[in-house]
Order: sequence, then structure tokens, then C-alpha cells
Amino acid sequence: MSTSNAEQNRLLKFLSCEALDLNLFRGQSKDFNTGQVYGGQVLGQAIKAAYQTIDEGRHIHSAHAYFLLRGDVNAPIIYEVDRSLDGGSFSSRRVVAIQHGRQIFHLSASFQKQEEGLEYSETWVPPFDVVEEALANGPSKDINFQAGYLDVCYVPNERIERNDTTQYWFKTKDSLPDDLALHHTVLAYISDMGPLQATIQPHDLNAPKLEDRKRQVLLATIDHAVWFHRPFRADDWLFYECRAQSTGNGRGLAYGRIYAQDGTLVASTSQEGLLRLRR
Repeated sequence: MSTSNAEQNRLLKFLSCEALDLNLFRGQSKDFNTGQVYGGQVLGQAIKAAYQTIDEGRHIHSAHAYFLLRGDVNAPIIYEVDRSLDGGSFSSRRVVAIQHGRQIFHLSASFQKQEEGLEYSETWVPPFDVVEEALANGPSKDINFQAGYLDVCYVPNERIERNDTTQYWFKTKDSLPDDLALHHTVLAYISDMGPLQATIQPHDLNAPKLEDRKRQVLLATIDHAVWFHRPFRADDWLFYECRAQSTGNGRGLAYGRIYAQDGTLVASTSQEGLLRLRR
């Protein structure tokens, strides 16, 4: 790791879970000035806790989560892991996150050992020139509440062909160890950024900038899923495209795809959340 990580990678330290007992872990919260725990934090820490109960050589391939209650940024979170299955090829885990004696989140996750199989992926080369232009112009000026941990470069709306889509490049500021499980945890953490923003895009809320439109609506994640397709590095630039699928009845649904620079699809996401106009 680089010298900036001499003590410990800041994001990995934040996502770490302290083992309290068999199948019981504790993670710390952080206030990003949103008034509640960032959903990606709970998802990432829950996956980290589950990984600590999985045999070496098995890696997560899918995670399905429900966010039940707003998390308290001033209190730690307890993660209870249920070892649902350890089969010949797959392991299944259920993780419940608890604060103040109440469930705030639960996760179902599946892990698999490496296997040979039929290989196919849609191919599409994302616009890396957006990153190159941004780097040539100096430090990014994009609004990013995760700026302490992540480099983020949004694709301008005029470069996106559809009006229901958000696109951005991202990577961790600090380099990460060569441990795929850690990269999975970090990607899960990041994957909560973007899908609900995409559900705002099709609507004319009388504000030209996305950040101004976001202030007119109440957004909160209800459920979130991630599928991990291929190995990747979260400390190298990855491209996240989120596209709205449906909005109505106070909810919005979006799908996401995460690509490496060469166009390899490394992960897919889906997310449904509250999408309510503020009164």
C-alpha cells in the first residue's frame, strides 16, 4: 500500500467490524451531515461481517438488502450473522444490523468458490476521456459527500444520451490490498451512490442542477441488491451507470451497471427507494 496508508486505509478502517463473539460483530458509524447513517456503510459492514464467517476461497456473488429504520450516526451498529448454509460450492449468510435493540437492516448474501464456466458479458467501452479531461483540469470540483474516501468524476448531463440516467467514474483515494473480499466490501459501500439520483432525472422539478432537484424530494433506500460478476479493483477507475426504470406511488426503482475501463462488466445493482416530493 502507498505511504498515505502507512497507518491503515481510512475507508477500510471505517468498514471494519470488531468481532464481539461467535457470529456477532460491531461496526462504527460516521456522520456525513445527512442526519442518518449512509446506507452503503451498513451494506459494506454487513458484507464485511459475513465474510469473517466464510471459508477462504469463497467470494460473494450476490447480496440482497432491506433498509428498515434510519440509522443513528451517534451509535455503533451490531451485526448478527446467521450461517444459513455451507454447501459443496456455495455458502449462504443472513446478517441483521441492530441499533438500540431494534433491527435497522437485514442482508441475505451468497458466496461461491471459483469455478470454470461459460463466459459472456455485454461489451461497451465507457467514456474514460471524461476522467482524463477532469484530471487535466486539476482536482475535481464535483460535489461528493464521500470526498474524504473517494475520487468521483460525474459525466456531464449533456454527454449522456438519455434523460433517465446518471453516470460517473469512481475509485478509492487510497490504494487497497490485493484481497478481493475487501474490494467487494468497498464496491458494496459505493454502490448506494447513484441509483436513487437516477430516479429524479426524468422529472422536471424546476431546477437545472441535480443537487438542487434533490432538495425538492425525500430520498431513502428501501432495498438494494448487488451482483458481483468478475474480479476488479476498487482503487482503479470504475464506471457506474444508473438508469431509472419506474417511479410512482412515492417510490423509484433504478438499475445500475459497473464497468472496468476496458468495458468489462464487473457488477450489477438494483435499488428501490422512497421518492416523495417535499411539502
